[in-house]
Amino acid sequence: MMAVSTEAGSRVDDAYEWLLAEITGFRLRSGSPLSENRLAGQLGISRTPVREALQRLEKEGLVKRTDNARFTVSQLTATEVNDACDLLEVLDTYICRKAASTLTDDEAKKLKGYVDDMYKAAANDDRAAWALADQLFHRYANALSGNVLVAETVRETRRRIQRFWLRAASMQSRLRSCAEEYDELYNAMVAGDFAAIEPAVKKHIGHMRERMLEMIAAAAILLGDD
Repeated sequence: MMAVSTEAGSRVDDAYEWLLAEITGFRLRSGSPLSENRLAGQLGISRTPVREALQRLEKEGLVKRTDNARFTVSQLTATEVNDACDLLEVLDTYICRKAASTLTDDEAKKLKGYVDDMYKAAANDDRAAWALADQLFHRYANALSGNVLVAETVRETRRRIQRFWLRAASMQSRLRSCAEEYDELYNAMVAGDFAAIEPAVKKHIGHMRERMLEMIAAAAILLGDD
């Protein structure tokens, strides 16, 4: 029974990873319909794991449902990237300052562990491990800030665009420099240097913005978009 469950989970994971690569690689264009039947046939699996994979991507903001409950690839435009990054600059600065204002030694040690994990993942060119450490850093900082509403807004905004950015950062071998940006932010938080937190956040978000806008522009040229 366990083997069947594991096998089914593997099919969902395979479908998810394939769809994720197709979307973040812009091979499935924004607004493209996602037929469960067609995808299942293309991948040689049943509709159920395809549907579960699409539901997972929906939660991450990479696909959405239309009025007739069918899935399509979510739109990702330069305007959306700029809007998201503008919001993240403000809210991440707020969160990190709030977290820094009450940061204990144990909490600082935990944050540093996530930064160290980013360095290790970058050295191994392990995008999945880097993404996990990045996610855990933000999740913990959000929790330390104590503002549930702001934390949820940040989480949803980041989840919508970060998959594209992570792909670009990995392809351009920027995971190491991104880890250094987090280290800079961490040091500002530990020192309680509130003036240094904002430029550290903006530096990281600014690089994320640049990489994503470059990806969108390159995809537009490749796909012949106006």
